[in-house]
Amino acid sequence: QPLNFSLDPLVQKNVTLQGSFSHNWPIWERVLALLASGKLDVRPILGGVWALESWHEAFEKMHHGEIVKAVLRPAS
Repeated sequence: QPLNFSLDPLVQKNVTLQGSFSHNWPIWERVLALLASGKLDVRPILGGVWALESWHEAFEKMHHGEIVKAVLRPAS
């Protein structure tokens, strides 16, 4: 799809933009089913759950390789 914004400011400020694409819809549905059935154990990669306000702590742990994944939970 065409971009509807200019990348010039990112280039001028030498910003690093990183993204990832890891699944399509059928894979996503399969993963959700595996999670719901208990057949997929994510505990080995889940580093913890943090309040959204504590995102910096979770990101620091990922940055330093202490954890692989962090879940951020918004206040309810």
